[in-house]
Order: sequence, then C-alpha cells, then structure tokens
Amino acid sequence: MDETANGKMTANVNENADLDQSYYKNSFNEKDSSSLSVGDTPVDRKSDDSLNLGQIIKETGDFGRFQVLSFAYTSIVLVTLTWSMLTMAFTATIPDWSCVIGGNTSEPKVCDVNGSTCDAISFSDGMSTAVSQWTLVCDNKWISQSITTIQMTGLLVGGLVWGHISDGIGRKPTFFFNLALLGVFNLISVFSVNWEMFAAMRFVIGFGCTGFMASSLTFEFIRNKWRVYLFLVPSWAFWASMMAVFCWRVPDWRYIHVVVAAVTLPGLLGWFFLPESFRWLVSHGRVEEAENSIKYVAKINGKPPPDLDKLKAVIEKEQLAAKETKALQVYTVLDLFRTSKIRKTTILFSLIWLFSAYSYYGIAFGVQELSGSLYLNMFLVSIVDVPGNILVVIFNTCGGRKWTCVGFYLLGGIFAVVVGVFQYINFSISGSMLNSLALAAKLCVSAAWEINTLWSNESFPTVVRMIGGGFVSSISRVGSMVAPQIITLSVDRPGLLYLISGIVCVLSSAMCAFLEETKNKDLSDMLPQKTKRLPNDGFYGEKTIQVETVKH
Repeated sequence: MDETANGKMTANVNENADLDQSYYKNSFNEKDSSSLSVGDTPVDRKSDDSLNLGQIIKETGDFGRFQVLSFAYTSIVLVTLTWSMLTMAFTATIPDWSCVIGGNTSEPKVCDVNGSTCDAISFSDGMSTAVSQWTLVCDNKWISQSITTIQMTGLLVGGLVWGHISDGIGRKPTFFFNLALLGVFNLISVFSVNWEMFAAMRFVIGFGCTGFMASSLTFEFIRNKWRVYLFLVPSWAFWASMMAVFCWRVPDWRYIHVVVAAVTLPGLLGWFFLPESFRWLVSHGRVEEAENSIKYVAKINGKPPPDLDKLKAVIEKEQLAAKETKALQVYTVLDLFRTSKIRKTTILFSLIWLFSAYSYYGIAFGVQELSGSLYLNMFLVSIVDVPGNILVVIFNTCGGRKWTCVGFYLLGGIFAVVVGVFQYINFSISGSMLNSLALAAKLCVSAAWEINTLWSNESFPTVVRMIGGGFVSSISRVGSMVAPQIITLSVDRPGLLYLISGIVCVLSSAMCAFLEETKNKDLSDMLPQKTKRLPNDGFYGEKTIQVETVKH
C-alpha cells in the first residue's frame, strides 16, 4: 500500500500483511520505524542514527576554538545592534526647558502663560537630544516618541524581508550587509537637517537591525547542549549599560551615532574569517562549500578533517530528504502555516514576542517614568538583565525552556501590575521602592524573552528557521511600535504603561504552556509533512509525520 501526502513523500507498507492498528501506528512512528523508504531508496534508521550534521560538528571540535572565537566576535559587534536599537531611550528624552515670552522666562515646562504662547523655548545646557535639537515640545511633543515608533516600523518591515533573504542567499552576506548598513546610516543621521530626515534614518536603521538579528552566523555551528550557557555572557546588557555610561559622560545624541559608525568599521573584517553556515549550505544542496566550511571549522579547532565518506553520506542523506520533501524550493512565510503543528508554533510565538516587545521596550524607552537620575536609571534598566541571564541558565537547566518562560513571564506580570496600580492610585511609596519593582518586572521580562528567543529558534526547522524568526520578530515590532505611544499617554494617565505590560505578560505565561519543550532535543532541518491517518486508526484526520528528517 502507498499512502501519499501532497506528493511529497511515500511510505511503503506491506499491504498483504494482516495489519492491525498498532502496525499502522508503528509504521508512521519515526522512532520505531526501521522499514520506511523515501522514493525507491530504503532507509535504515537504526543504522543511520549517528549520521547527522550535529555529530559532524561534534567530531570537528564541538564547542572548540572556532565556536569560542566566533561567539566572542559576534558579542563584540553586538554593540552596533544594541546602541542602534536603544539610542532613542536617550535621544527622545525631554531635557529641562522653559517658555520664553517677551524676553522673560516662565515656569519650567509651561507652554503658555495667561493665554500667551511662547516666543521661544529655552532648553537647559545639560544634554542635547532630538527634542532640544528640533524643539519637540508643546504642540510637537508627540514627535519624539513617534520617531521611536517609526524606527520600530523599520524593524517590522525588515522582519518581513530579511528572513526570506537570509534563507535564500545565506546567513553570511545578510549579516555583513546589515552590519555595514547600520554603520553608514548611523553616520548619516548625524547630519540630519530636520526631524523628518532623522526619522527616515531611524526607519532604515530599524530595517537593518532586523537583518542583523535574522542572520545568526554562529548559532547553527553550536550544538543544543551549549546554547543555553551562552546566556552567561550578557553582551546585550553590557553594551546597553555602557551606552548609559557614555550618555552620562557625553550627553549629546550626535556622538552616540558617531561612535556606532566608528565601531562598525573594524567589525566588517569578520567577513574574512567567518564561514557560511554549514547547516544552511547542506540544506541548500551546496555540497562542496559545505565540505570546505566544516573542514575550516575543524582546522581552527585543531581537529583532523572529518571523514569525507561519512560527511558525504550525511550530505547525501540530507539531500535525499530535501529532494523528496522539495526542501530545495524557495520557502515562504506560507510554509509557517502548512500544518497544524507549525501553525500553532508560529501563532503562539508571534503573540508572545509581540507582548514581550511591548513590555521590554516600554520599560526601556519609558525610563523617564522612574524617579531619580536619568543616567543611573538607564544603567540599572540595562544591567538588571545580567542577573536575569544567570537565572535563565539556572532555571533552564533544571526545568527547561517551557517552564522557565512560564515562571518568568508570570512574575514579570505581577511586578508590572503592582507598579501600574501604585502609579494609578498615586500610592504613597518611596521612589526607590517603585523603581525596584519596575526593575524586577524588567528583569523577568528580559529573562523570559531571552530564553524565548532560543526556544523559538529551536522550534523552527532549518529550512524556515530564519523565515520563522523573521516573521515572529516582525509581529513583535507591533508591540514595540505601540510602546512609545503608550509612554506618551502615560504622562496624563499614570500607570497605563505598566498595567498593560503586566496583563500581556500573564497572557504570555499562559501561552508558553501550550508550546513544545525543546531542551535536549536536536534541531530539526526539514518541515514536517502532512498525511492522513489510516482507517485502522479508528478515525480520520491530519497527522504530522517526518519521514527521513535528520536531526542534530
């Protein structure tokens, strides 16, 4: 009997045998079946278990010198992404200002005096931001946070584009193109002649940020067992806190952009030593380049080149699965909704990322809502991610991706709701206590989103990993686009920012419970395929199976 699903695969079963229900189930169970075939080629799963890409990477040094150096490199160049993303936390800040009428200065932050509008606005000399540069107060007060929303719109558009490009042309060219783009447009921003030009530059910078994130060069060279420990290196938190220190010492928005452009230039030298993703090359049938890539990794790690016969067997095995599942085709975002399993994964991660982005960037960009020094609060809001990363590793090791996310989102939601309620009712509480609760909420949201990033990457198969990552990243930008507008509304409606953050964090916690755990599971390379259950199963319907899917 041949049971064909969508013309993509055929499972050959002896139809003359007296088959009972358990036979059918075992025939379609990828753990139990050893008699399946793909096309006319028999597949002996039991003998091929050790032949996979993950095993090849392990034999060439596992987490060796190459992985350490490449991760160190990406951690350093992350300064370009971090400062490009978060600079609006300072640039959109409103310095102290006063209204000037007839040469006289009014009370601070008053737009008119006895019905008379300001002849001019006088800003303090303590800092230079986009607000003071283009007088974005009073009737123009909506502009500064709208520029942040425009930046996040660029991230949304980029997410729709760069995932496809990265999966189409490769991780390496996508990464370095966007690294260069961020450097160039940060420099151009310095010469903005009006806020409209500056906003256009922020859109392009946001667009490039997504391209940077959609092409994780080192991720696919690192096996599952090591990935969670990378969170112990708090690169993002370190660079974000260093931006706060820089703004404190040099409180001028132009110099932030100049520094980003300057540090990007040496980062481009990475093109000459970082190879293309081994897994991406294999999944796209570029055999010779895949061989050269993994041999280069082995050389850097001080290991002998992999057995070419074994390597070719793995690649041929991948290509066979790719051919039969049409994995060499150009995938699109529609493939994220082909089966019920991948559809559920896509929808839930999209909503969780949307809520996470709102909460994370709402707290980060809304740092002015906290009491005390702006620069100290910017530093604390960033550095609080460091203990969060440590807690991520501890709890993920004990409980896995799912329950770590469930717990942190729930706690973050509770802390945020408490802050929102206290602000709304104007509860008499010290500024330092309220700041501590807000920082606790930020810590939990950051920790949950950090592990959620790894979790979602592991949940999408290689052939659509960057498309899936780009899609959920794009959806998340809706949250980060809304956050700046809520910050503006919170000026007149205290507590609104944190109340919404708390509610969506609790919802995220609930949705995480419906996703599959990926801890200690190898990466899937091919999309699962659909077929129908056989009559002896007792009912008809859709079942997701994976014939000859190689995991690593």
